[in-house]
Amino acid sequence: MKKILTIVFLCILFLILDNTLMPLLKINGAYPSLIFTFALCYSIVSSPKDAVVIGIYAGVLQDVYFFNGFGINMLSNMLMCVLANYIGKNIFVEKSFLPIISSFVLSIVKGLMVFCILFLVRQYTNIGVIFYHAIYNLIVSIFMYKFTYKLSQKEYMKTEWKF
Repeated sequence: MKKILTIVFLCILFLILDNTLMPLLKINGAYPSLIFTFALCYSIVSSPKDAVVIGIYAGVLQDVYFFNGFGINMLSNMLMCVLANYIGKNIFVEKSFLPIISSFVLSIVKGLMVFCILFLVRQYTNIGVIFYHAIYNLIVSIFMYKFTYKLSQKEYMKTEWKF
């Protein structure tokens, strides 16, 4: 129960920071996504089931503020978190270099996925923002991964979800 409350609290906190503080750091229309970066970092160090759950939950929270189409962030976050979990299974999660680079690449892939889905439904967006967004997420993931890895090593975070 403590694990679930911790994840829910952190996701809501990062969502609030994403929508209040992060737009102040905007460069060329892009700013980092704390909740997406947290979801990726947590997916790398957790189980596949946890990766799917946090991907969907973080995506739903992002979709609340996404006016162009509900469900796009939920789908793309879930897929990126599953990929992040697959990457996390095949690397040494104690080292932070590959997870940080993975966060950068997955941010680009998510941006392209959202751009393509929005293009198909005739909602045109600026594709140039994707690279800046990914660079911002790279910088944030340097700190976020260390925080998430230390969090995942706590005893109450190692328990399984019970639904």
